Amino acid sequence: MFGKKLALICKFGGLNKNLPVFVLAIIILLSTILFTTIKVIKNSEYQPNKLTNVKAWTYLSIILFISITLLYGINIYKSGTNYNGKLAWYIERLKNERSVKFDQNNLYKYGVKGIFEDIKKKQNLPEKLYMVNNFSLKFNSDGTITSFDTFVHGKSDNGKEESYLISYNKNKSDRITIHLNGYAGTNYNDDKLLEPLIETVKVIPIKQAVSKWNESQYGLVYYGKRNWGYNTSGIINIDKDGKEFSLENTSSEIIGYTVSLFVPGSEKVITPARYNFIGNPNWSKASTTPNQDHSNEKKIETTNTNEQFFKSKEIGYRLNVADKALGSTFYSLSKTTNGGNTWTVINNDPYSGTVGGASGIVFFDDKLGFLGAVNPSGNEGALYRTDDGGISFKKVNYTLQEVKLDNGHSMKPFDTPSIPFKTNGVLSMLVGQGADGDYNGNSSELYQSEDKGRTWKFVKEVKK
Repeated sequence: MFGKKLALICKFGGLNKNLPVFVLAIIILLSTILFTTIKVIKNSEYQPNKLTNVKAWTYLSIILFISITLLYGINIYKSGTNYNGKLAWYIERLKNERSVKFDQNNLYKYGVKGIFEDIKKKQNLPEKLYMVNNFSLKFNSDGTITSFDTFVHGKSDNGKEESYLISYNKNKSDRITIHLNGYAGTNYNDDKLLEPLIETVKVIPIKQAVSKWNESQYGLVYYGKRNWGYNTSGIINIDKDGKEFSLENTSSEIIGYTVSLFVPGSEKVITPARYNFIGNPNWSKASTTPNQDHSNEKKIETTNTNEQFFKSKEIGYRLNVADKALGSTFYSLSKTTNGGNTWTVINNDPYSGTVGGASGIVFFDDKLGFLGAVNPSGNEGALYRTDDGGISFKKVNYTLQEVKLDNGHSMKPFDTPSIPFKTNGVLSMLVGQGADGDYNGNSSELYQSEDKGRTWKFVKEVKK
């Protein structure tokens, strides 16, 4: 009874619910062992002639006990491996989850730096950290931080790749939760450096900046280095002494590590305050005035990124960040026909709403193109298709493949499509598992299309 109940708890959980029965089983087991031991001792003392029979029963009992233990022990072992039961998930949390008391929880007093100082009390962090997606935070009017989340990675002192999915929710706990060893890739993009966030927040007069809005809750979001183009709306340059420089117009693109303050849910009505830290030449590019020499302006960038694609030297497409909310981004789509000298908006809302972030863009000809998107946490994505040159987009549908686990349960881990590509004239697409993927070595599934991406057929699973 004890072994069976223990095996069931390891597989399906419910220790609290089954605690009385579990305790009773332990008591019965211990009582049986104790009773049997006492009886054997007494029989050996007062009835020596029955000692042989007692030994036989003793050996039989031991063999039976070992057999039952092995039977349920194997089931318990299976529940603790390959995510076959609750025990496996518990072991996984023990290995890869940490929590730390959040003491420096006032943004006005401790800034963002206080968050990472608290984390370092329990978890060592690489000196140089990069974000996978963004850093988003909410705080009350008195500066109390109510929630935040980010996914960062970097190399430890011994060169090992480390990643940290960090989250906090004041309504659920007073502790910061850190998930270790998630998949973040090995691409360390300087545009995603975390340090500019910490340093910029140090000099922003946050309390004074948000007080003009007179709301009970505010938000802070940071996506790393941003190119705002010539849009000066909400842009505030700030130096190391906290001196602010608002921009009314500019003759060159505004580029910098931007920390935005906003009122959640009112971004369309109340323009966010977008702070760029100036003074570090590696972090920002100062705007030039009309009478300045433009010969040293940044060369037009025609490389392909998650937000930009050039089909040729002249023709390119670019996703522009129109607005940001906590963890979400609103894009427009522009096109250039002169190598990026001028851009024209061809779609004000290609994603039909906000997404966590753009995960790619490609055009195969003047009509057929695709946009990729991921949710704020990066653990799920979507693909959008156009056949009219970007004027309109529709979400791509494909059949999610179900896989069987060793425990007989099923799951659909492949939910993050990548940008399609052509191989030998065939349009193909890999669908991955997102930032939280761990099935079968974080493998992907290959799909192919015979009708220019309207429909997709599953081909096979592709291991890394």
